[in-house]
Amino acid sequence: MNTFKLKLTNCYGISSLEHEFDFTIGTPTRPKAKAYAIYAPNGLMKTSFAKTFDDLSKGESPKEERYNRPSSHVVQADGNPVQKEILHLLKSEIDISSDSPAITNILVNPENKARYDSLLVDIEEKKAKLINYLQRSSKVKKADVERQILEDWRDQDFPACIRKIRNSIFEENLGSFEYATIFDPKAIEVLKSPEFVSSASDFNARYQELFDQSGTIYQKGVFNPTKAETSFATLTKQGFFAGGHRVHLRGESASIDKDELDRKLEAIHARIDGDENLRKLRNNLAKNAQTQALTELIETLSPSLVEFLLDKVKPQNQGAFRKELWSYLINNSKEAAAYLDSYDASKEEIGCIEALAAVSAPRWIEAVDLFNDRFIDMPFALSISNQTQAALGKENAKLKFTFRDGSDTVEWTRSEVKTLSQGEKRALYLLNFIFEVEARKIGNQETLFVIDDAADSFDYKNKHAILQYLQDLSKTPHFHQIVLTHNYDFFRALARFVPRDRCLMANRQSGGISLTKAEGVNNYFIGKWKNNVTTDEIILCATIPFTRNLIEYTRGMSDPDYLKLTSLLHWKSDTGQILIRDYLDIYNRLFCLNHPVTDTRRLIDLIIQKSDGICAATTHDGLNLENKVLLSISIRLKAEMFMTNKIRGIRNDQGYWCPANGAQFGALIEEYFASAPPRAVVRTLEKVSITVSSNIHLNSFMYEPILDLTVEHLIKLYLEVGQLE
Repeated sequence: MNTFKLKLTNCYGISSLEHEFDFTIGTPTRPKAKAYAIYAPNGLMKTSFAKTFDDLSKGESPKEERYNRPSSHVVQADGNPVQKEILHLLKSEIDISSDSPAITNILVNPENKARYDSLLVDIEEKKAKLINYLQRSSKVKKADVERQILEDWRDQDFPACIRKIRNSIFEENLGSFEYATIFDPKAIEVLKSPEFVSSASDFNARYQELFDQSGTIYQKGVFNPTKAETSFATLTKQGFFAGGHRVHLRGESASIDKDELDRKLEAIHARIDGDENLRKLRNNLAKNAQTQALTELIETLSPSLVEFLLDKVKPQNQGAFRKELWSYLINNSKEAAAYLDSYDASKEEIGCIEALAAVSAPRWIEAVDLFNDRFIDMPFALSISNQTQAALGKENAKLKFTFRDGSDTVEWTRSEVKTLSQGEKRALYLLNFIFEVEARKIGNQETLFVIDDAADSFDYKNKHAILQYLQDLSKTPHFHQIVLTHNYDFFRALARFVPRDRCLMANRQSGGISLTKAEGVNNYFIGKWKNNVTTDEIILCATIPFTRNLIEYTRGMSDPDYLKLTSLLHWKSDTGQILIRDYLDIYNRLFCLNHPVTDTRRLIDLIIQKSDGICAATTHDGLNLENKVLLSISIRLKAEMFMTNKIRGIRNDQGYWCPANGAQFGALIEEYFASAPPRAVVRTLEKVSITVSSNIHLNSFMYEPILDLTVEHLIKLYLEVGQLE
């Protein structure tokens, strides 16, 4: 893939974004990494971009959730619609609850698995025929047959269990007994009840009499008491008897009404219902379809088989009877013999392959070693609890985490892992990503990785590990990356391997989001400010706090130049007298330069003029660091002008200036707020205090916080302060 083009409209929070990513590798002498880095301040587009690609990687269409606007997207690789298989998103959210299927993929040895699968084909066919036979004969659900046999015979290996069953002793003929009917959980409830245990034989004798006694209305296998009760209850419910209708029973000379029918049934059932235990047992056997099926089975049996069954279903005999039923079915099955013959023919070779799978996992080891090399100080050691099954593709791999502290050891699965720091959780989450990458390497799967703030929650040593891993990733020919971050320090670090023309800034425009080349990525002060102090008046003003900080560091806070520059960052008595040439004179002396010092305009006027110009602009591309610094200076100056004038009125002293030498803005707020100003004014000044003060103490080592502020936010606050009255 050389080009990746996207055009998004109303995809989550992205109203519009169109960009083409060029992944060509450059020239042989100056190759370029197939990677892009995008710096996107908080709230601009990063999460929406990631959610869009999450949908695309699943073959779904992104949408707009908040306003339900119609969404559209065009996403192409080399001019063709992108296939979901080439997209993989590493989310910023930490999820360590499950193991990646990719772990299994890198464990599996294709050659061994192919041979293993070929050996299993015939075995599985024979096994399927055996399971089908057992399902038909026992009426146990097909999916439960194997589990039920192993459970009843207390075994874990199906072939070994079938062999053991074929060597067991069983009753001569158990063909009349259906496993699922006898051992249905609802039937078992009745079989283990005190009434059944104590009265089953007596109940059966009297129940059989219902079919044989003179005047009975019942016939075995056709019309039993439960069916009669259901039929007559339905007639009653539907108003049959209330309508004056009568029933004519077989063998009777005349029809009878409801009362006569009830008396007849009562007489027939007297031998059972006269005994409380027997009556309760009859009701239990009739209460659902499963217990009714057990009753109907009993009806079909001869008296001797009924007695045999009643003995076998006693609680103390049930376990043995379960085994006997399976033994009868399996020993009368040609399918069982065919299955074991097939298994025996391949058993030795299968055992060899499984033994090899149990100890051989070089690609798994390489991936784990890579994780251990990259991420240091992890509190656990990794292993796989089901390596044999996973290596043969029989199960998904299950990671095991072993924690050790002295002589204490604990082993957890991924879902049980607790007590990890956010950084450790992030590393564990990235482990899945490493497995996914390694699996795609093995499969030569062309992939575009969209990586959403992979460095969040890490300390610096492991941020370096991520950078190194992403750099290694860029060296794989069929891999491409788009790395998103709102951390400017991490963004600058990505430029170690991401080509400078592929380091982009996300900008909010009136029509949506644009991606433009980032300026001064390596060193913004040298790359953009140093050579433009006299050609760009915004940069000139923005260098004031940087220059002041260096003077403070080299000469101290009592230095006259430091104090003069302080009067450009706070509203003081001499602020209005400082000229542009005064600042350039200080700048020249500090940096040993010879810029002209002839401009006699007041610097405070230039600061306000340029701030007004920034507010009037319709587009704001790039980092806008100088714009943000200048607006921060202007906002605080205007806020201090406002508070100074208000305090003069309160004091009735037009010559008042704040006496504070240190935290002047805080001193002004404290005095002005004591006069209980309007709440709206208080809110605005509090926003100034929270938002801009730290931005003005600027140096080349720590200026990321101001980058997270959007220039639009500062423009809004600047205009708000300007409207204070």
